[in-house]
Amino acid sequence: MNRISHFLRAKTQYNLHSPFVYRLYTEVLFSHCPGRGRSFEDVVWRLEQYYGLPHSHLSPFTSHLSPLTSHLSTPDGVILVVDRPHRHEAEWAALVADNAWQVTVDLFSCGLAIASPRLSKQHFLLR
Repeated sequence: MNRISHFLRAKTQYNLHSPFVYRLYTEVLFSHCPGRGRSFEDVVWRLEQYYGLPHSHLSPFTSHLSPLTSHLSTPDGVILVVDRPHRHEAEWAALVADNAWQVTVDLFSCGLAIASPRLSKQHFLLR
């Protein structure tokens, strides 16, 4: 999938029907933090700040998807952050289909996979 195709199919906060993903989108991923963008490192930093986690050195978790991954244990569940998931489309699609991850979020520049038993299986494309 290319960036234009992703942008045309992706949703914003106005189309989210999951309270968890809406909160993640509005309070964490796209909150106004001066000097922070939407890169992999920035998303990991935002998650660490939001959950009060110590700063992790990338990469404590090894993955065949990307050399840059971060595995965060939060009160909401385990969050796997993957840098540029579209470089390995087949592996990303397998991760999205895996029932071990209840919620997956595709931001194009990075992907999130969340394992939490209280969430139902859903995949989101977000701008």
